[in-house]
Amino acid sequence: MKFGKILGISLIATSFIFAHTFKLANTIKGAGPMVKEFNAECHYYEQFVNYITPDELKKWIDADKDFTIVDVRSVDEMKGGEIDWPDYDEYPRGDVAIYTAMGALKKKNVYVFLCATGHRAVLAGGELVKWFHFPKKNIYVLRGGVNGWLNSGYSVVNKVTNFGGFDKGLKTVKKPKEPIILDQF
Repeated sequence: MKFGKILGISLIATSFIFAHTFKLANTIKGAGPMVKEFNAECHYYEQFVNYITPDELKKWIDADKDFTIVDVRSVDEMKGGEIDWPDYDEYPRGDVAIYTAMGALKKKNVYVFLCATGHRAVLAGGELVKWFHFPKKNIYVLRGGVNGWLNSGYSVVNKVTNFGGFDKGLKTVKKPKEPIILDQF
């Protein structure tokens, strides 16, 4: 029994280590039709976006390329850490269309959408292309999301202190000792 649990945990951890190397998978598990529908919707919107790996994004950052990161995680998730980039917008998934309609996102700009694993980012970026007619060449999704970024060995910064409050400065979170799973999707 104990061996089975250890094997199961090892397989789950291994899947997250390599999550950034694969195309969006049916990683959302659970019972019921909503999960199946969510996965199907994510796969549908993949045709409207481009993927960027954590390594490619790091090269863009190092080269100081002109792009904006759009984080579509929930506000509480964002407190856990974000990629250190000066042009970083935080629009929770349900608000992206509203901000776009208000003119916050421009068709001529390049955007890299991210969430915890890439599922919500695919929906947000894909909707810009499909419904707001943004050029596909300007819309990217970080493969594996923040989980993929961290599991590739890159760091995030956050404003959360040890006591759960906010600090005046940003703190860097270094490479994790084990795979990070920030969210179920």
